[in-house]
Order: sequence, then structure tokens, then C-alpha cells
Amino acid sequence: MVARLVVVVKSDIVREDYNYDYDDDGLGEYDDDYTPTDILPTFIATPQEFNVEVGGDITFPCDVQDQGKHVLMFKHILPNGVNRLLFVGEVNVKKFKKLDKVGTSFVLRDVRKHHAGQYACRIETIPITQITHTLNVQYPAAVERVSPQVQHVVQGSSVTLECGADGNPPAAISWSRQQGHLPSGYQSEEGTSITFENVDRHIEGTYICTASNGIGTSSSASMTLEVKYPPEIITEQAILHTGEGNEAKLMCAVRGRPTPSVSWTKDNQPLDSSSRHILQHDTLHRHTLTIAKVVEEDFGEYTCTANNALGHTQRTLMLTGLPKTPTMTSSPSGGEENTYTLAWHTESNTPIIQYRLQYRKFMGNVTGRPQMNWNVRLFSTNPSTRSSNTSPTSTNTQTHPHHPHHPHHNMTHAIGSLDAATDYEAKVAVENKFGWSEDSPVFHFYTRKGHGSDGSYGTPLLIRTAVIVCCYSSDGW
Repeated sequence: MVARLVVVVKSDIVREDYNYDYDDDGLGEYDDDYTPTDILPTFIATPQEFNVEVGGDITFPCDVQDQGKHVLMFKHILPNGVNRLLFVGEVNVKKFKKLDKVGTSFVLRDVRKHHAGQYACRIETIPITQITHTLNVQYPAAVERVSPQVQHVVQGSSVTLECGADGNPPAAISWSRQQGHLPSGYQSEEGTSITFENVDRHIEGTYICTASNGIGTSSSASMTLEVKYPPEIITEQAILHTGEGNEAKLMCAVRGRPTPSVSWTKDNQPLDSSSRHILQHDTLHRHTLTIAKVVEEDFGEYTCTANNALGHTQRTLMLTGLPKTPTMTSSPSGGEENTYTLAWHTESNTPIIQYRLQYRKFMGNVTGRPQMNWNVRLFSTNPSTRSSNTSPTSTNTQTHPHHPHHPHHNMTHAIGSLDAATDYEAKVAVENKFGWSEDSPVFHFYTRKGHGSDGSYGTPLLIRTAVIVCCYSSDGW
């Protein structure tokens, strides 16, 4: 109920009305009429501002001097301006169990958020005697999602994630990513929101906004981004070398959202699962075409095609019986003056029939100086088919001793009639029954110089060439 306090002074009636919101607990009333003394009470306590964490206790001092018979009142002034009367004299008007009067002070225990505001110690005099304390209740931050928990965005567009936070003192908000660093490369960023421009699938993931204000523990909320994008295909091995009778696996890693459908074709003809062609898909986006036992007709181009609502793409893979491109294994430094043994490695699931050797003197990298023509020679790996004018000084093909059709082949060829202390370059290709491999990368080597007049060895031309390049001018050497 609302109580009205009426103040009467001597024969002249001065009426002041004060409205208070409190329960009628039947705990007695104070007199309507009283006669103040000539000395008015004053508060010794001074107004204070208190910062208290939730759950703490606070004492509001209301020490008064010359109180006499005046009644000490204590009230809570709410943020909306409403006065909530708590104590009148010794009477706990609200029967508020957390509030006690101790002498002329008031103790509030187990403070809650709604206890924040102003508290007044008041004596009804003319003029009014009052001091006002301020209670600032500090409490941990509580984060709240502003953006949806899951967002679906189209590749190339922009998206913003936003969080809000309640806390006292005001909370700071930071962003992190569950899968690691943010797309910016930073571990975290500050702010109530984070925006991504021109998005692609690499920004997908779960983002965490965390609010903290130093009170209690931090508060977090998560949001997930999913990007819709057209299919993408990655091939681990665009060219697969194999042999007849072997099992071959062609693989395409396919990504896209919505999840793409994948199909396989050979020579523009669709392939379905059968006893020889097995189509599989695992949880890592890999789509595999397995050919159980390869026959010659299986060699050729295969295409995997991926489609979804945002587009389609395709990749071509080659299944071939051709040898792999040879790799040189010999040292560039030759041990002989007029010969050099070239060594290389290749892979072929069928026997190597012949190889093509190309070599020439290396004239350096001087601009304007032409290179010499290649010396091109073909050599059979079958000694019975070599002609006397094309036989190499030395040739050797090594295969696995227990598997003559093992794919690894180590080959050598001794090139004769070379000049001493001279730079050369060479490349080779090999052939099996299905055709020629690609030429190997150009390989540089040099021959040894013979003994000089002082018995020392000369300097390899590869080193001298660098000096020549250094010192060449328009005036000649």
C-alpha cells in the first residue's frame, strides 16, 4: 500500500507528502504530529559510491548527529525514479531478509544485479536532511548472438557475424576460429562484429565470440559459416602410368556446396560400376574409378565431371602404358678426358625397346651466342638388333631380378669421342611397345682435362664458362 507521511510544525502546519511503495505489514505506524527541537539533525556520514561484485556485501553508513527523536529512514531510489522505502526507524518495511540495520548503518548481503542504484539515508525535517549513496553492482559478462547461429552464404558475397554482451564493467568482445587462425591470419580480433568480403570456401568454419570484463569467467557463443560454391576438382595424379594386367586407380577430389554429383566418362562415353570399373566415394571428397585388370583398350583419357546448382567443372586424367620421363642419376663431373657415362632412371611396366640420346657441347648462357645442333642417336636395348655404327660404347638396363617386368629401369650409356675439359649437355627418352616417353630435362656435364705441363689437372670448363660470361664485352674477348 502507499503510506502518506504528514509533517506538522508548531501552530503553523506545513504539509509535505511523500509517496513510498511498500507492503502493509502491520508493523505499526509513526506519529502524524511531532514537534522538532531547535537543533536539527545532520549526517556525519558523507555520500559514497560503492563498487561491489555480485554476491558480495555492502554497508551503507548513515551516521547522524543530534538525531533526537527524529526517525531515520532508508530507501532505494530505482533507475525509473520510484522511491522504495526499506526501513523506517527500526522497522524493516519490506521485511527484506538481505538487509539489516546495524546502529545507524544498513548492511546489504549477497548483492544482486537488481540492487544497483541509489540508496538514501533520510530524516524528515524542514528542510529535508538526506545523503545519497550510489551502489554500482559489478557482474560477469554474458554474451549473446546477434547473427544467426548458422549462416549460408554464396561464394563472392559478404557476411557479418555479430555478438552483443551484457556486463558491468562493460565487456570486451573478441573473435576466434574453432579450426585455427582467422582468415586474416590473426589468432583473434577485437570488436562486436567481424566481416568477411568476397568469401570463398576457405572461410568456412565455426567462429567463437568471447566476452570478458575481468569479473568471473568469460562467456562465449559460436556461429557457423557455410559457403555455397560451385564444384572444384583436384587430381592427385593427372597421368597414371601402368601396365596390362595391373589394377589402376584414377582419383578426383571433389568439393562443392551443395554437394556435387560426380560422373565418369571415357572417350565421351559414360562409365557405370561393373566388374571391371568400380566407382567409389569416401568421406574425404575422393571419387575413385578403379579398373580391376587393365587391358590395352583401357588406355586413354578419362574425365570426371562434377555438377551442383551453382555450376559444373571437369578434369581429364590419362591412363597410359608409356614409360615415365627419365631422370638423370649420374654426376655432372666426368672422370675421363674423352668419354662420359650417362646414367638415368625410368619406369615402364613393359620392356624398354630403345632409347634416344641427344647431346652437344654447351656454349654457355651468353646472349647472342648460338648453341650447337644436337647429336641425335637411337639405340636398341636388344644387343642382337644393334648395328655396328649405332652401338653405344656401353649400355645397361637393370630390372628386378625376380620380376623381369618390374617398372623400375636403371640405364647407362657411355658417350665416346668427347673433347677433354669441355662442357656438354644431354637429354634422353625411352620407348616401350606403347610409344615414347617425354624427353628428360636437359642435363649438364663436363669431361676432365688431362695433365698439364706442370703435372696438375686443368680447371673444368663449367667454372671457366662463368668467368667468360663475366668478362665478355662488345670489344670481344
